[in-house]
Amino acid sequence: MYSAVISRSFLFGLVGLCLIFVACLERTESITVDPNGNTTIRAEFNGRKKAFDPPVALPLEPEWTILTRNLDSADVDDIRMELVAEKTVPYGELIPDSYGSSTDDSLGGNFRFPTEVKMWSKDGRTYYEFRRTYIARKYAATNITGGILWDQELENRVLEVGIFSVSEQDRQDYLNQYTDALGYLHWRLLWETMGRLVQDNQVTLATKAEVEQAALRYVESIVTPVRVLGILGKPENSIAPALDNLETEVHDSFYRIFSDMVGGDKTTVLRQFKSKFAAVILDYNITESLAGQTISVTLDLPGTVIATNGWVDPEKQGGVDWNFKGEDIFDADVSLYALSVVEH
Repeated sequence: MYSAVISRSFLFGLVGLCLIFVACLERTESITVDPNGNTTIRAEFNGRKKAFDPPVALPLEPEWTILTRNLDSADVDDIRMELVAEKTVPYGELIPDSYGSSTDDSLGGNFRFPTEVKMWSKDGRTYYEFRRTYIARKYAATNITGGILWDQELENRVLEVGIFSVSEQDRQDYLNQYTDALGYLHWRLLWETMGRLVQDNQVTLATKAEVEQAALRYVESIVTPVRVLGILGKPENSIAPALDNLETEVHDSFYRIFSDMVGGDKTTVLRQFKSKFAAVILDYNITESLAGQTISVTLDLPGTVIATNGWVDPEKQGGVDWNFKGEDIFDADVSLYALSVVEH
């Protein structure tokens, strides 16, 4: 649920994020292009068991051949998983741009990396060109902790000794900033949903404004410092369920507000709203799931690599490596490029 994301970002802070909740996931791909342009992709995932949960999209049969699926439960406090899958794409056919199923995007198919392999011959040479772009994930717009609205030093003081052990002023200031951020993020979900409905010509701008104002008044009345203190004061294992309950209460009220204010066939339009609302939440959760992940890509092209933005192994003429973090995709594309040549 979305509150799991909120509790990560605003209760435990961003430092140590993957150690507490996300359970860092290592993504490794070995991509081999043969002389005929056929592309074989071997994808390997390693991490804590929790890291494999939705919305993380993983290769599935029958589109991929699953080579390894291991579960190491020797340490009950740190259960590890490994998944290795492989797929060969003949030259000229579409290379998958996601690990998600081509028929079901519900488990994170919109984390995308369009990939293209081209080959051509000229002047007695054959060229092989590889391009992949990891499409940017929207992040800054809702990362309150990274902006001027969030007092990180205050949060650090609260995290160090606990919400009830700081000064009364610190406690009140922290509750206020936590409440503002929590309320804003839920309202932002509705705001983006209404924007998508306007784009699809399913609601008017006037309706959009009315729904958003009503939702804002509701959020301000229900997401309060007093309620937040009640949640943060619970035992650690009860905080996430309490945030989930608050999330359900808020989102159900959004549905009611929308239904009361929208015109036309309320049943149909409400169904459209819920569908888009769920898609917005999925977008956010996919982005958050990338935090703490590492992504490594090894490419082997025929011949000798003569141009690339990756790391070239001096002892491997056709090889290129890229290594980056999931956070590198936040609000910025990450592009991979390599060109090799074979002389005849």
